Amino acid sequence: MQIYAMDEAVDRVMSSYENFCNLDDHGREEARAKVGNYLETLLSTGQRDADRLIEYGVAYLRELNEGHDPRFTGC
Repeated sequence: MQIYAMDEAVDRVMSSYENFCNLDDHGREEARAKVGNYLETLLSTGQRDADRLIEYGVAYLRELNEGHDPRFTGC
């Protein structure tokens, strides 16, 4: 995934996540950084399916902020 595509993936994760979780500016910045790092980790393992990356990214944020989500891979 290229840099612009990574930014787009993070934007999609954040948009999806913010539909059901209201974040303040600081929380949004922190979540963007964490999910960006997480998606980079998934990419380094060979995951390339954009839709799956988005799903995992949203699950990851939910895991961090709301507790266990069975879609979270644990990477």
